[in-house]
Amino acid sequence: MPLSRSPASPLGTIHFYTFSDIQSASSRPRAFWVSDEFRARGLATVIHSPPVLLISRTRWPKKLTLILQVIRSLFTIKKNDIVYLQRAIANKYFMSIMVTYLSLFRRKMIFDIDDPVYVHSLFKTKTLTRMADLVIVSSHAQAEWAKRFNDNVHLIHITVNFASYQKSTKQYLTTSAEPAIVGWIGAAYNHIPNLQILASVFRRLTRETKTLFKFVLIGASHNEEVYEMFHNIPDLNVEFVDWVSPESTPREIQKFDVGVIPNRMDGEWNRGKQSYKLIEYMACGVATVASGFGEVPYVIQDGVNGYLASSEEEWVEKLEKLLRDPSLRARLGHAAQERVQEEYAFEVIIPKMIGLIREL
Repeated sequence: MPLSRSPASPLGTIHFYTFSDIQSASSRPRAFWVSDEFRARGLATVIHSPPVLLISRTRWPKKLTLILQVIRSLFTIKKNDIVYLQRAIANKYFMSIMVTYLSLFRRKMIFDIDDPVYVHSLFKTKTLTRMADLVIVSSHAQAEWAKRFNDNVHLIHITVNFASYQKSTKQYLTTSAEPAIVGWIGAAYNHIPNLQILASVFRRLTRETKTLFKFVLIGASHNEEVYEMFHNIPDLNVEFVDWVSPESTPREIQKFDVGVIPNRMDGEWNRGKQSYKLIEYMACGVATVASGFGEVPYVIQDGVNGYLASSEEEWVEKLEKLLRDPSLRARLGHAAQERVQEEYAFEVIIPKMIGLIREL
């Protein structure tokens, strides 16, 4: 059964097949929200269930029921419709069915990736990239890779509904008796090596500076390794939040005085990752320090709308600057929010996507 449907439009219906469900940080902004925005502008969309990841995680014989759902959904796709595959490479059965269907019936297909999944799934990613009528990627490194196999590749960042984040704009006070809050949000278990960078920086900060701050980590998910990593730092005031709903994420980010995005500066995966977390911080007007690697330098102009850090020394220096100076935080945060509104908001990006779809 499709999860959502809208009336037919002259363009035909866009059929989304997603990596995961609406709770996923990949599929929510890249498919579910995009489908909503398309429908608000008069396009017809369907989000089909089950998501591909669920097929992989389901045991036999229940897996067969899900596979049959996918097959049945294909009979609803008409000649002028478009198949939109959002990172749909997580299951070999889905992949085989979809490749066979597209080869036999010649439907238009959009392939969308938000991470460099070719690093771990080269054959499947390359296959869909070659078959696609349009490839949408979310970083310059992904675009560079995809253009080796397809001439119609477009870089479209993961975007945000700017109005919902603007409601949670950070209001910096010129003076405050409370310690500044340094915040990080994400699935911590997927970022252990990156968080180790932050732990090392905090050891130096608490040892070398008298500037008081509190570290709030959202997304700890009861991970003992994460707890121990920061609990073992002397004099660090730390608070763990295991999970927050996607709807409350802007309100939680608004509580940060400084957002941080540490990232190991090596490997093709890190070089090709998108910058969604960064865009969320910036959309709330929060001053941010991020590792100067991969896609981040395309989004942050160092010292203009945030800070880039390429070494532990730079991390310590730039964090300390922001912790000491609320007016600097306010200036960088305001410039960051303006950049998101001008370049990364749905109001800017969705019309571009619709234009690309019309060209198909």
